[in-house]
Amino acid sequence: MSKRMIGLVLILIVSLGIGLLAGQQFFQIFDKTVPAGSMTSLVRAGTHTAYLGSGAVFGVVIALWTAAAVWAARFFPTDAK
Repeated sequence: MSKRMIGLVLILIVSLGIGLLAGQQFFQIFDKTVPAGSMTSLVRAGTHTAYLGSGAVFGVVIALWTAAAVWAARFFPTDAK
């Protein structure tokens, strides 16, 4: 594997981890704020899946933004004096 491919894979893995952690945290906030009497186990499982899925999408978006920033950085070199 080339260094570029390793870097892209690491960006994707870390970004997905961040997104999934964010989804889990948002689900915990949801779980604490919604009363237990108004939520069935099916709704709870469905919302947990939805929050984790949206966290995964959030992670992919983070990875794409990071890759775009790395790609654009080559057009703005810094002066090394």
